[in-house]
Amino acid sequence: MKVVIDTNIFISSYFWGGKPRKIFERVLNGYDELFITEDIINEIIDVMNRDKFTVNGNDIEDYIHIIKKYSKEIVSENNIKSIGRDADDDKILLCGIVGDVDYIITGDDDLLVLKEYRKIEILKPKDYLEIVYKSETFG
Repeated sequence: MKVVIDTNIFISSYFWGGKPRKIFERVLNGYDELFITEDIINEIIDVMNRDKFTVNGNDIEDYIHIIKKYSKEIVSENNIKSIGRDADDDKILLCGIVGDVDYIITGDDDLLVLKEYRKIEILKPKDYLEIVYKSETFG
């Protein structure tokens, strides 16, 4: 599957594991094709540098290196106007459009409320994993 993973999923994967980590591991193991932009990378770095997280710069750099290594980084101009409730989410939608992805995986209610955008399904990690595990097991 071709996917965009929202920043909140990368952060959850790094700090807490669970379903977000399973999704990232699917990318690392070659099951999913991950698309990303420099804007998303920068947001991950900004969030990981927040005071509430105690991560040293080298660890952040290592994590970003892994993300970039297993992603297809796309470059595009932001040519969509605020689609959802939060204009900051436009970078996620734009990445999905340019990458022609199947799914955007997020925990962000502002994106989830859309359910779909230009034929891209927007799902919680749990729902995405249910879809892919079912299709890999039975189809």
